Amino acid sequence: MIYKDVDSNSIAHLLDGDLVLLVTATDIETKYTHLKIEPLVGHKEILRVFEGNHTYYFGVFGNYKVAHVQCSMGSISRDSSIMTVSSALTFLKTTVVIMIGIAFGVEEEIQKIGDVLVAESVIPYNVKRVGESKTISRGIEAQSSQILLNRFKNIIGNWEFFNGDDTKAKMIFTRILSGEELVDNLEYRNKLKLEFPDSKGGEMEGAGLYSACGNKVDWILVKGICDFADGNKKENKKINQKVAIESALSACSEIFNSPFAFQELGVKAINNIIDESCCYSLYIGDVLFEYYDALKENYYIERNSDYIFNQYVRQYGVWIYGPSGCGKSNLIVRNLIKNKIPFIQINLAPCIGSNIEEFFKEILYEIAFYAEGVSTEIQPKSFSECSKCLMAILNKYYSNKELLIFIEEIPINSSEEKKEFCEKIFSLIISKNFIIGLDKVKFVLSSIDNPSLSISEIQQKIYQHLMFIPLTYWGKDEIILLVDKIIGVFNVCLTSDFKSSLIERSKGSPRFIKKFFRSIYTLNKFDDKTYVNILRDIERELN
Repeated sequence: MIYKDVDSNSIAHLLDGDLVLLVTATDIETKYTHLKIEPLVGHKEILRVFEGNHTYYFGVFGNYKVAHVQCSMGSISRDSSIMTVSSALTFLKTTVVIMIGIAFGVEEEIQKIGDVLVAESVIPYNVKRVGESKTISRGIEAQSSQILLNRFKNIIGNWEFFNGDDTKAKMIFTRILSGEELVDNLEYRNKLKLEFPDSKGGEMEGAGLYSACGNKVDWILVKGICDFADGNKKENKKINQKVAIESALSACSEIFNSPFAFQELGVKAINNIIDESCCYSLYIGDVLFEYYDALKENYYIERNSDYIFNQYVRQYGVWIYGPSGCGKSNLIVRNLIKNKIPFIQINLAPCIGSNIEEFFKEILYEIAFYAEGVSTEIQPKSFSECSKCLMAILNKYYSNKELLIFIEEIPINSSEEKKEFCEKIFSLIISKNFIIGLDKVKFVLSSIDNPSLSISEIQQKIYQHLMFIPLTYWGKDEIILLVDKIIGVFNVCLTSDFKSSLIERSKGSPRFIKKFFRSIYTLNKFDDKTYVNILRDIERELN
């Protein structure tokens, strides 16, 4: 398999509730699962993300976006199913989990290698009270998602998978035993069979799966039979495991190929909407992005301003200013990510209505949280105290380390507030450079107004630490590149006259162009009259 490593921030747009989480426990389960996963639209590789103690893979299985994670065997060890699934649910915010893998059967006279066990429920058979005269099972049996169980029960008529001996595999709905032992002993297996006569098989991770999911998410366990826990596990082991996992994946594929299988669970398929004038994917957000992340790189138009920013940011802090909608934030974030510069992005928009000193407290809290992982209890009473606390945190955690602090969306309007904010941020930056070891910590800011107009005589030293870059609306050639990129991806038909009109009337605003294309796809209408009406409405709104 070919993977592309990306930062966890770059897949944030995927965590929209439409991901299905797939879980496996062994390398062979993971190998064959990945062979079933296709890259996301716009990518050539499966995306790989390292997050905490776990590694996640993102792609498409059938008609759905999926994330995959592998746990270790068992339910209760450090990297077992309970810990892995719990972490995955926190990170991915998914509401549907399917564990796919291999299991043991208990009826070799009836069952075959490759038959698929689908859990009606999971029984943790290790939890018991062992007394002098008898042993009492105390494991709490957990029911699988009724919706997911229903989906598997209703594909039996369509599903076909042929085992190694060319016999058709069966789908067996059963109470599945789950325990910490790797069972390969006929006497012990028969003891389990006697204790739980309704169960048709067992495995090691199901108990952790349901413990992590509880009633919060819909879950089910689907595993192919690879052996019968009778002491012969090693015979044809690799071949049997391959048949078992492929059979389980085949059953899951039948579900994932339906565009409506998870509709009741609020998970949408990624079907393409086909129109006679274009082919439009639901991944329109990647192409017409408002906020840049690494997954949007193929749709980013590089400008001369990117080159200028990169030249300055290597040596100085930078303040970019220019009209709304010209791409200030995306330019900054894109080049920091592309150049692998560690940064903290601080959005001050929530501070609207607050005084300037509250802005700096918010900056302090954000940096403290980033550095320490917790909300600080520091409550500075003045800007001077706030500045000292901030310098102490930077000195403690980032001495001789590279860090860029990006401050944007500064919600001030009056000239007095602008002057006060600029004076204080300039003071902060100048003060930082008196501290040995903090020369690699820089500030980058963005605003609409020119901040250099607020530089007082006593703060002229700020020019040694901060470069001021004006950003204007895009040139005609840059807008043409953007329009051609969008047309090329979605195969939209625009007449040359209309295309020229669109470019001219956008007045160099990429926001104008993207809003036009987003509007025609929202309406799902691709005729000249609709184009003209949309163009008129956007022109009235944005210009």
